[in-house]
Amino acid sequence: MAQAQNENLGFSDSAGNRPKEATWRGRGTHAASADTNHDEASRMDFVMTLFRHIGRNVAPGHQTVFDKKVEPDFVKKAGRKPKDRHEVRKAMLENPYFQYWSHLRLYSQEASYYERSQIVDRQLDALIDKAKKVPAGRKGKNDKGSLTLNPALVIPPYQAHFDMHWMPGSYFTEFTKDDVAGGAMYDTGGLYITSSGHLGAYNDGAGYAIARYIQSKFPTFKPKRILDEGCTTGSNTVPLKDAWPQAEVHAIDIGAPVLRTAHARSEALGLAVHYSQQDAEHTNFKTGSFDLISSSMFLHETARKAVHNIVKECYRLLSPGGIMVHVEQPPFSWAKSPFDQMTRDWDTHNNNEPFWGAMHDMDLEKVALEAGFKKENITLEMVPLVTPTESDKYALGKGAWFVFVARK
Repeated sequence: MAQAQNENLGFSDSAGNRPKEATWRGRGTHAASADTNHDEASRMDFVMTLFRHIGRNVAPGHQTVFDKKVEPDFVKKAGRKPKDRHEVRKAMLENPYFQYWSHLRLYSQEASYYERSQIVDRQLDALIDKAKKVPAGRKGKNDKGSLTLNPALVIPPYQAHFDMHWMPGSYFTEFTKDDVAGGAMYDTGGLYITSSGHLGAYNDGAGYAIARYIQSKFPTFKPKRILDEGCTTGSNTVPLKDAWPQAEVHAIDIGAPVLRTAHARSEALGLAVHYSQQDAEHTNFKTGSFDLISSSMFLHETARKAVHNIVKECYRLLSPGGIMVHVEQPPFSWAKSPFDQMTRDWDTHNNNEPFWGAMHDMDLEKVALEAGFKKENITLEMVPLVTPTESDKYALGKGAWFVFVARK
């Protein structure tokens, strides 16, 4: 699962104080959430602790292995140091320590899906009923949100041909009528586990980071209509409605199961969002429909041509002065070394995210220019990671996000 650029995740601060560890039981729940018994919660806590152990205690060893063994051996054979992440990766693949870590990391991902699937499967009918009981959406300033599905939507090939993140059936497959399994699986702590809770109890840290960035960078900007792309279960959509309560907020995704969960989740949390099943490359919204368009960890799950189409569509959909902001990981060219690039490229080869590496090699400024944005209105920068708390939704965490921003 894609994570924020957060190298200090879980480590002590300069005073030696260890932050309070997040547990799976501490995740945010709502009226449409799956229920768990004691044994299920215990197993999920174990999986979360395993992820943390692998990231905190095992992963740092890669640098030592590379510095003391892999790179010296490479230099002996090639007469030079590795020139890029691809050469580093090929060399690291021969090392038992890296092999051990990779197997552990992949196993923990599979264990997470297995345990969550058991939780969801045993109560799927009840979860479907919960989603159905959410009031139907109505148009109006103070009315509820809405859900519009399109059974005829063609799933893009870059999603249709494999299971993203090794999620069985990915997030769009429907196994039964009115299915919410994909959404419930995601909502039952997936990203919360892999981020060690550093995106907040409701996994909405990226959404609040976007809101905080816009409010600080463009203090007079008050969007009236907002679109969130690739919304999944709406965890990073809801913060946009929370930040601008008077705005009409829309969110799209290709998966009906995640959208059903997103709608039920938003209604349960008391924030109206209008969800619709659409492909971000080609939407049915009118030209100039939105003042703000966002996405969170979405572009790397598409394809090269799709990124160009999505940005062009954003330009079409934005009103004059409107802003586009996509949260992602920074380009590989921003990394300190080929070794650092390699560590960030693991998902491309092992986590069923084939476009991860290619996307982070793209010249996004050029993509925006080709879509119609002017150079002086394009920004690529790092922004603070936000870890929402009960008392402060904009509380800063440790780490940073990369943002791809353009104003029309």
